Amino acid sequence: MNLKFFYFGNQCPHNCYLLARIKTFAWRERVPLHLHDLLDDPRLAAEHRIFSPTMLLVNDKHRWHGPFSNEMVQAMLDDDVEPVGYTVDQSENIVEGSLAPIDAESILTTGTTCAGADDEGLCRGKSEWVREVMSSHALKHLGYVHTRDGKCVGGAEFLPSDVVPYPIPDKRSENVFLTCSYLSDEKNDFRTHPLKRLIADLKSWGYDTLSVAASKDVVFPNGPMRWFEKKGFADKGVLVTEDLHMAEIHYMQLHL
Repeated sequence: MNLKFFYFGNQCPHNCYLLARIKTFAWRERVPLHLHDLLDDPRLAAEHRIFSPTMLLVNDKHRWHGPFSNEMVQAMLDDDVEPVGYTVDQSENIVEGSLAPIDAESILTTGTTCAGADDEGLCRGKSEWVREVMSSHALKHLGYVHTRDGKCVGGAEFLPSDVVPYPIPDKRSENVFLTCSYLSDEKNDFRTHPLKRLIADLKSWGYDTLSVAASKDVVFPNGPMRWFEKKGFADKGVLVTEDLHMAEIHYMQLHL
């Protein structure tokens, strides 16, 4: 038995507590654990075809992205796990709430939406990460947080291609990568408003393309891809298929 946990620094608020969770599990159950920050060695992302902020690899067989429970980890160790694909009907009702540029302060408001709890502390690591990226790349912001009635309901976050450790096909400096585009459900579309504003900024800053990794049918990651097709993104082909998530992940790109 063995566990390997890959993570993209503090790009996602989930990363910090999932790192603590898997360390505790491995110590308690006496399972060998190997930790890999993709920022330290992006070659691992290419080797394992990783296109999300976290991936747990169990027994070099089961690949799981995003939040996990101790019970789920044990089930994968026992080879007792079934694929789960999460789908949501995408509403055409575009909601236009308030937008705040993503910076070290505004990202602290995203705990409920991004980390599942109304706890600013869960976003502290992300906040420092945002500050470092903005400073090192002289960026005014990393996208937009979308709020309604004082609560975060979604947003759009981007990164310059050279910051992204994922093996995306287009690493030109003129291309930027959409790391997060959330949320929409059967009643409301909270994604369009922040994305539209972000696209306008990227055009004015001189970028010529915006790309994203999106699942064909399920929500993980950033899916479904038909939502992006309606926004003018072109399908550039399959990046990887994640069996446990029932996700066929495509690379998509928009000419700005």
